[in-house]
Amino acid sequence: MLRLFVRLRYELFMIDIFVLSLAVHKADLRKLRSVDKKDLDTNPLTNSVEFIWSTTTVAVGDTAVLHCSFDAIFQQLRNGNIDWSKETSRDGDPDGSGGVSIASGKRVTVEDSRFRVFRPHNSALSVLIIRRSKKKDAGIYRCNLSGSSTRHKYMILNVTESKIEAQTSPATMRAKIGNDVTLWCNATGYPKPIVYWTRDDRSRQLPDGTYQFWGNGLQVRSASESDTGVYTCYLDNFVQPIVTYKFSLMVEDNPWSLDGYKMRFDSKQWYAHDRTEPKPVKTKSYLLMCEARGASKPQPLIRWYKDGQPIRNNKHFYIISDSPESKSNRASSTLVIMNFLLRFQGNYTCVASNVFRMKKLTFYVRGVESEGQETTPKDLTVKKKEKDRGAAASSHLTRDFNAIPTTDVQQ
Repeated sequence: MLRLFVRLRYELFMIDIFVLSLAVHKADLRKLRSVDKKDLDTNPLTNSVEFIWSTTTVAVGDTAVLHCSFDAIFQQLRNGNIDWSKETSRDGDPDGSGGVSIASGKRVTVEDSRFRVFRPHNSALSVLIIRRSKKKDAGIYRCNLSGSSTRHKYMILNVTESKIEAQTSPATMRAKIGNDVTLWCNATGYPKPIVYWTRDDRSRQLPDGTYQFWGNGLQVRSASESDTGVYTCYLDNFVQPIVTYKFSLMVEDNPWSLDGYKMRFDSKQWYAHDRTEPKPVKTKSYLLMCEARGASKPQPLIRWYKDGQPIRNNKHFYIISDSPESKSNRASSTLVIMNFLLRFQGNYTCVASNVFRMKKLTFYVRGVESEGQETTPKDLTVKKKEKDRGAAASSHLTRDFNAIPTTDVQQ
């Protein structure tokens, strides 16, 4: 749709030709008035192929526009026409044939629908228009007043191959969050290409708040997570097919670490998560804490799992999250296991993540029945048997141990 809109504007340039041509006509008048009117018919400067009035260069497939104007003092302009022809050689019609006739007045004489003539009413101006130019159209063109062999002008038309070239930034770029970064497409070629940008996901805005940006460089100021994505730059000269380049931008947060600690109800300090002590005591509280450190943006969110199942607040578990504004480089979460029971033994994992990365730590928790004495489910069953509490008591303990939830840690 965008290219169609620009193409329509480009095709309607004929509306502006008259205004532009008048300006050219005035410039021609200044040139002609610098020559003595008595010498116009014999002046070699104005009547030789060596005198090239203008040079125009277009790309293959583009539209060529040649302007020709004369001073309105010429008698022929009252009733005459301005004719166009293409010279057969640079020496200017050596065989006297006048070259190849293209147009006479407003009438195109060559059998080629690409040629048109624009002639404003009551003016000394004629414009030759060649659409979809070809290499064979290149050469020397002559415009002259009908019936005059001396009052004419020569113009050179160059038709070149259209091309688009570009120097670009790397296809994959990374930027720290909060920093500035620029994606660029420096385009060259003929006709000179225009450059515009969009996001690969057209529903997302560009960093400047628009959905389309025109220019060689797309600047991202104070990069944020929302700027991560794929950007496309388009190069269009309205002759060649559109050339596109894609760029992947990854906005990364600052590095951060995840540490784990544990503490028993009667401890006076925190212990590293991989230490064997302190062990929990039955029916007493036991605390597990994970702390993310670093200037991460956004702050990581910490979640807890037991044996792979998510933990929620209930009468047995309580989660305390802490992200104080005074410590913007820290975020912590503490899992409190209240009234520790044997069935709460297991692997507890804290997972810290933001939009950029995820980290996790696992606590291997095993309980003791009394302080200083470790108890496993097997040892517990033997002790129950030694105290002669029978198979019923053993069965009861087995049921307690098998009460670990399989769908969610919620008691």
